[in-house]
Amino acid sequence: MAAALARAALRRGDRVTLFLAEHAPAPRSRRTRLRRFVTSGDLRARLQETRPAPDVVLHAAAVSDYAPAPVRGKVASGRPAWTLRLLPRPKLVAELRRRHPRAILCMFKLESGVSRAELVRRATAAARRAGADLVFANRLEDVGREHRGLLIDPGRGGVTEARTRAAAARVILAACAAAAGRGQSAAGAVR
Repeated sequence: MAAALARAALRRGDRVTLFLAEHAPAPRSRRTRLRRFVTSGDLRARLQETRPAPDVVLHAAAVSDYAPAPVRGKVASGRPAWTLRLLPRPKLVAELRRRHPRAILCMFKLESGVSRAELVRRATAAARRAGADLVFANRLEDVGREHRGLLIDPGRGGVTEARTRAAAARVILAACAAAAGRGQSAAGAVR
C-alpha cells in the first residue's frame, strides 16, 4: 500500500519520502527519497533521522506490536522445542504523532472477523488513542490483490469506502489535502 500511496502522491506533484521494506518494489522518481528498513527497530531509527518535518504522514507499515523478550546468555543447541515470550512494543504511530504534532497523520488499522460497524468502532478508537487525523481501516478478509477498506475521519465522523488499492490511495490523499485546508473532503464510495 505504501508504494501505491507514493505513486499517487507523485502524480499529484508531491515530494515523497518513502520508508519501504528491504525488498519491496519502489516507484522511481527524482521527487522520491527512498529509505529502506528490515526490522521495526530499523524503521524507528530511520524515522527519527527524518528532516525536515513532514506536512503529511501516511503510516501504512504493518509494524510488529510485539517483539521477542531478550534471553540472557547462550541458549544450548539441540533443544527439542522452544517457548517464545513476546513483549509489547511502543506504538510507532503514537511516536510519529509526538515527533510531528503539526503533520496530518493517517494511520492504518487491520482487523479480522469483525463487522463493518465494529471495524469503524475499533479504528476510530485506535486513531483517537494515537492522535491520528485519519485512519484507513480494513479487514484481513477484504485484502488481497486489491485493498478494499474504509477511510475514517474520527473528528468529523466521516466514512469513505474505497474498493481498490488505487482508489484507497486517491481517497487518502484527498482527505489529507482537505484536512490541511488545500482541497475538498472525500465523500462517498470510490471505485
